[in-house]
Amino acid sequence: MKIIKAIPLSEVNGIKFGAKREEVRKVFGEAKEFKKTSFSKTTTDDFGFCHVYYNVNDEFEAIEIFNEVDVKINDVIVFPNNDISVLKSMFADFEDDEDGTICKSQSIGVYAPDGEMECILFGCIGYYE
Repeated sequence: MKIIKAIPLSEVNGIKFGAKREEVRKVFGEAKEFKKTSFSKTTTDDFGFCHVYYNVNDEFEAIEIFNEVDVKINDVIVFPNNDISVLKSMFADFEDDEDGTICKSQSIGVYAPDGEMECILFGCIGYYE
């Protein structure tokens, strides 16, 4: 299983937020571009195990990772992990909603309908504001 290391608000797998699309593709490989919604201002890259989002300047602003990989923060596996309290113990300000939980201060979102983690998102500073 692939392991991805995340440093919230800074980088994911060594790719710093703000990096250009070409830099992301050098690390993750070939991607399929698509529009996430009809309102999207730019295309999203689909790498199979994740979706990478860019701003209008083609700069990396967020990554949504699916459960085909392990995600570590500070050498602790936080995803996939059906015990979301592991992640919540690292950052105190998670807010739950009907679809999962969000930590705005760290730009982390977890989609977990029915309590099962399906994906985790890491964004740049202010991503959820």
